[in-house]
Parts: sequence; C-alpha cells; structure tokens
Amino acid sequence: MLKANKMIRKQIVVSFLAAVIFFAIAFVRPARYEAETIFFVPLTLLEKQIDQNGIGFGSPIEVDAHLELLNSQSLNLALISRFGPDFSLDISKTRNGAVQVLAEAADAILAAEIANGAVRAADSIKQRMLRHNVGMSFDVMQGRSSSLKKEEQFLRKGLDSLRFEAQTDSLAFVALIFRKERQYGSVVVELTKSERKLENLKEYLHAPAPASYVISEASETPKRAGIPAWAIALLSGLVVFALQRGVSSALLVSKKA
Repeated sequence: MLKANKMIRKQIVVSFLAAVIFFAIAFVRPARYEAETIFFVPLTLLEKQIDQNGIGFGSPIEVDAHLELLNSQSLNLALISRFGPDFSLDISKTRNGAVQVLAEAADAILAAEIANGAVRAADSIKQRMLRHNVGMSFDVMQGRSSSLKKEEQFLRKGLDSLRFEAQTDSLAFVALIFRKERQYGSVVVELTKSERKLENLKEYLHAPAPASYVISEASETPKRAGIPAWAIALLSGLVVFALQRGVSSALLVSKKA
C-alpha cells in the first residue's frame, strides 16, 4: 500500500512537471489573434434590388455562391497581395442565413483588417463578374437591335412601295399589304423591347452591385486565438498522468500473470 501511494505521488509530480513544461511552451509560442465579421449577402442583381425598393437579402443559392467566392483562390490571392501570406481565413454560414468571416493573424489590427477586407474584396470580385456578364449581354442585345433596325427599315420600304402601287389597284394588294403590315408591326414591337432592354443593360453596366450588409464588423480588440496556455498545461498533465496510470496497471497485471 505504501509502495502504491509512493508511486502515485511520483506520477503526480511527473504530471505536474509535464504540465509546467507544456505551459511554458504554450506561453512563449507566437501570439495569434482572431477577428470576426458577420454579414448578410445582398440580392445579386440591381434590378431585383430596385423592384424590392432596396429591401431584401440574397436567396440561399446566392448565399452559397457568395461562400464559394469567399473561399476562391482569386479572393485569397487578392488578400495575400494586400496583407501578406501570414493569415488564415475561415468562412461559414450561420444558422440565421448570415455569413461569418473569421480571420487569424499575428497582429490584432491586421486580423480585423483582413476580416473586413475579405468582405470588401468579395464584393469587388462580384462586381467585376457581374459587369463582365452584363457587358456580354449588352453586346448581344446591341447586335440584336442593330439587326432588327435593318429589318424594320427593309420592311418599311417594302410596305411603302406596296402602298404606292396599291393606289392604282388597291384590291389586288389588300391581302399582301395586310400581311406585310402585321410582319412590320411584329418587328417594331421586338425592336422596341430590344431597345428598352439595351437601355436597362447600359444603366446596369455602370451601376454598382449591391454591397454586403455588414451587421457585425471586425474590431481591433485583441482576442487571442487557439487554446489558452493554462488549458494546454492542464490537458497535458492529465494525459501524462493517465498514461502513467495505464502503464503501471499493465505492468502490475503482467507481474500477477
């Protein structure tokens, strides 16, 4: 019994020394700080934003697309070029549908700047993507409008010619003129729609995309990242003690056998 108590005391001392060593290592490790930004994803298209009087958040599909953008290599390279490579970024979706950006860096101010910068960088990349897509749509509609204008001019000249010839024999040209007028009217309607769409695209081409709704901006308040030194010491001490007890129990069983 005395021998067992002596062994336990020895194991406690070893565990305590291990905890002290791990505490010292954890205490002198390079400090890391984390900062958090939470925001809601806006409606992607300005047209929807206007239709809803500026009210409304992005759909679940838009939120998932924004998450992919935040996790993209393009955004990571943009942040590295501005803040350097010594940081980590964790992107997640909250249970209320918002997006959480958690940045970790060696400096508290830098961590906050990275977290807030990631939101702005994602909005900027999204803006370029939308303008590129709108620009392609604008080029297509511009070509469509140009084609419809030529068709409208061609039909109008033909219709004017038929009407002039119909002055001498109107009955012979009634059916043909009626058919041409319907054809001309359809082209005019399509041209009007195309030109209206072209005007809208021209406005969207230069309009800013809706920005993210930041509800909790990252602050410069120091917040250490990772497990505290005292917790590491406590866990290491418990683990070392448990390992010693396990080894001593195994040896005791083997001796009895």
